This record gives sequence, C-alpha cells and structure tokens, in this order.
Amino acid sequence: MGVGFTEESVTVAASAVPQRVVLAARPQAALRLYCVPPAGAGPDCYLRWAPLLPPWVEPCSVALPGRGTRSAEPSLTDPAYLSARLAAVLDDWADPRPFAVFGHSAGALLAYEATRHLRRTHGRLPSLLALSSLSAPHIDAYSAGLPPRLTAGLEGIRELVGPIPEQLLADARLMAAACTPLLADCLLLLHYRHRPEPPLDVPLALYGGEQDPVTPVRELQAWNDLVTTSSPAKLFPGGHTFLHTGTKALVDHLTGALDTVINRPVATA
Repeated sequence: MGVGFTEESVTVAASAVPQRVVLAARPQAALRLYCVPPAGAGPDCYLRWAPLLPPWVEPCSVALPGRGTRSAEPSLTDPAYLSARLAAVLDDWADPRPFAVFGHSAGALLAYEATRHLRRTHGRLPSLLALSSLSAPHIDAYSAGLPPRLTAGLEGIRELVGPIPEQLLADARLMAAACTPLLADCLLLLHYRHRPEPPLDVPLALYGGEQDPVTPVRELQAWNDLVTTSSPAKLFPGGHTFLHTGTKALVDHLTGALDTVINRPVATA
C-alpha cells in the first residue's frame, strides 16, 4: 500500500521553514547579524541586543517551527533539513550586504551546518561565524552529555536553561509547553551525525561561560579543528546561559570581532 501526500501535508512541509525576524530595521547598515536562538527559545531572546549593537549592524534572528511565537507548529528535529532551510534565509539574494551568524547552544550547530551547506551549494559565506556554549560536533559529545541531563529531572534541565520560574514549576501545562521545544532541540542534537568536510575558510569567534557544566572549555575550543584559522575562546562569568547574564559584555566583544572582519584591509599583489 503506497503512501501519498495530502494537500495538508504538502502545506505543512512548505511552511516548516525558518523565518527571518528583523529585530531592528536598519536598511543603511553595512552588515546583517543573524542570531540563531538557543535550545527551546525563540528570537525574542535577542531583543536586548538591538540597542547594544552599533548602527552599522542590523540585528536579525530566525523564528523556528515549534519555538517562541511558532510554538503551535510541530518542531523540526532533523538537523540537515533545518540547517539547509536556514542557509536559504542567511544568503538572501535580495540583500547584497554581507552577513554574519551567531549561534548559542543548539543554535551554534545550526549556524555551523548552515554555513557548510552554503559552501556546498556555492552560496555566500558569512563574514564571521560566532559560536557559543556548544561542544564541537565532531567529538561526539552530545550523545554522552545530553541523556544524563534529560534523565536527571529538574536539576539537569536547570543546567541547560538556567533558573526555572516558580509559576512554571507550579503549573504542569505551562511546564510542558516550556519543555517541549527544549526537548525537540535536544533531539535535534542527538540526531546529528558529523560528516567530515574540509575546514571552513571563515573567520571564527568562540564564546562560553566560565562555569558552564554543559560545555567544557576543551570541547568549545575543539571548534578550531573545523576552520582554517583558529580563534581562542572568550569566556564570560556564568554557566551555560551566560548569554542572558553577560549580554553587554558579549555584544561588545562580538561587535569588535565584526568590526575587524568588515574593515579588514584588502590584500594587494
């Protein structure tokens, strides 16, 4: 008995793609910065970045199915599918400006794989690939680190997302709604299998928390194996969710890295 595609299934498949979210419209900006949300989160987690970034950077994010305002949609857990669709958002044929990509936690994997997809399909590559709070994918740390935390109850979840508000703990329905996209992104990481390719010839920036129990510094530094030019990891006070506690310091450092790659002198013969 064959399996056919209904009109409804085709419609769902067509809509199951990341959507660009412009956090602050700056059409005269020299560069677009795409911030890929961490596990379980939507683009609103980057709203505080907009006033901290200089006028020459247009802050953008992406809304993924099942996360944030799209929580009513089924989550996508196939990293290959999702990163390919993300690549199409990053390399916007209608916008010739250069772009950079920042990804935190599971967002770092999507940012990396979207960049590799762009290289395979001869698309434009980002001016900077900034990755935060995620072990490098080729060392197979996800299958070892995630299951123990997912089976450790609230303590394991707190290591991944930080403090959990009391109102969530008191309401099983709210807790389920909050945890569903987180679990989907954990499945995405567990589904991932790294396929060796030549190192990316893209400037790299690495960020992490000094007390991160999820991503040890050595596993963060291992991203340097996957690029042609290595970069030291910049660590900030805090754990896996330092993104929320050290926002200004992180954005300031990232702005400096963006300024370096945008204003890099052109080599002459």
